[in-house]
Amino acid sequence: TSPEDLDPWPGGLPQIAEYALPLARECLRKAVKGGSEVQEVVLSKDDGCVQLYCQGETPADDAMMILQPGAETFDELRQLDGAVGDRLLVLVNPKIIGPQSLGLFQGAVAKDFFRGGTLRDKFPVTYCAQESSCRSEDVRLVHEYGKGWRAYYVDDAEFEGQNMISEGTILPLHDDPLDARPSYEELQDLVIEKLKLPVYVRKMREAGEKGPRFLR
Repeated sequence: TSPEDLDPWPGGLPQIAEYALPLARECLRKAVKGGSEVQEVVLSKDDGCVQLYCQGETPADDAMMILQPGAETFDELRQLDGAVGDRLLVLVNPKIIGPQSLGLFQGAVAKDFFRGGTLRDKFPVTYCAQESSCRSEDVRLVHEYGKGWRAYYVDDAEFEGQNMISEGTILPLHDDPLDARPSYEELQDLVIEKLKLPVYVRKMREAGEKGPRFLR
């Protein structure tokens, strides 16, 4: 048994940052008019939180990014949000939901920062690629700014522990784009409407009709 069998990211947030940082760096550089070198400051090694800065053609084109901001680096996020003004500030894989993520000691500061909303209200989602489980189905949630939300399920994927050894087929759960991010209950309704039977019932029927996979 490998660590990945129990947790797909056994190294936690620092391991995620190791893979996400090159992507974040390139996205920021391409988003900035005249952008070239990206400067970085590690805000929290334990949380894999990194602040990135890219200078543009003019000061108004400059942009900032924070990778994996969390409760421990909220002060840095708040200060940077106040400093950038109208310039671009991007959050990648944030670990804050809203004031409830910060505890009692940040009450007044959080209230001023979130202004009664959540992080998604303050920083609209521009891109999302999320993998989750719904009614034991492997579900993928995808969003691109201006193109709505789409939900997919993975059919016939095979696993050893939590490691996918056969990717299966990614199929849509609905036809038209969704206007808003679906809740778990809404995803569940989409799964039930599309697939009818739970995955274990479908697999049992498949085994009855075709025999066990290892004998095919």
